[in-house]
Amino acid sequence: MILRCLTRRAGAAQSWAGASSRRTPPLTRSTYSIPALVNHDELEKNGVPGLLSPQGFRIAYTDYQQHMVDELNESTAGTVFENQEPKALVIETSRDPTKAYLFNVASMAFNNHFFFRGINTDPHVRSEPTVDLTNQIRNDFSSLDTLRETFLATAEAMFGPGFVWLVQTNNTQLGSLRILPTYLAGSPLSAAHYRRQSHDLNTHNADSYQALNSVGTFGSAAKQKVGPKMPLGGIDVVPLLCVNTWEHVWLHDYGVKGKRKYLEKWWNRIDWNLVIQNVTILRKYDGRFEYR
Repeated sequence: MILRCLTRRAGAAQSWAGASSRRTPPLTRSTYSIPALVNHDELEKNGVPGLLSPQGFRIAYTDYQQHMVDELNESTAGTVFENQEPKALVIETSRDPTKAYLFNVASMAFNNHFFFRGINTDPHVRSEPTVDLTNQIRNDFSSLDTLRETFLATAEAMFGPGFVWLVQTNNTQLGSLRILPTYLAGSPLSAAHYRRQSHDLNTHNADSYQALNSVGTFGSAAKQKVGPKMPLGGIDVVPLLCVNTWEHVWLHDYGVKGKRKYLEKWWNRIDWNLVIQNVTILRKYDGRFEYR
């Protein structure tokens, strides 16, 4: 559950106080709806083959995404944010600490949909990286197996909910593909890095912890309405795939001790076509890397 604290949407206290006397819920305009997935009807009926049961899918996507949609509709109705895509909301509200709740809801709506969109839901198709993508993975992680083990270990080590992403940066010296954990409703989107995002030291060694940048504090740069796309110290990244580590996604089907099993089964259901659509392959020419 996302804590609202002092950043809950306006009118929440009054709504709670008057709940007992209200006979019918207030009418809100439905500008957001649950995005349909490939084979959506089959997923509702049979679940995600090899990953989630019908009830598990219903909890993790249908019910949870509907909850986020309902919150988006209620939080943006009649405001300047109405009708904006969740991705745009994430970026715009990341600069304003008073919009923390809307940021969390929009970010979770975007992240959860990205996660499910990146799952291969066809039981008759085994999705695999292309030769070019495999070579890129070898350049940055030495092998696909190394990427798998590092990625799953990072996700397994997260003590709490969040997402683990495979992202691409424009850094050709240290490797363009990176593993990026985000916590709770944190966002990997470069322009959303004004929002302070917590770090779990289970997924960082001492050296990497010292190198973590401090972007996301709510200083004068965060309050600017115009300015650079990214905050100072931010890194431009493109999300390629992610896994959802929130307990409601895997607890129903895998039990309290089943997180690792869930992660392994998810890896086997990755839709690498989504990665291929977003990745930019680096090719080496005369000792120099160039994007192609």
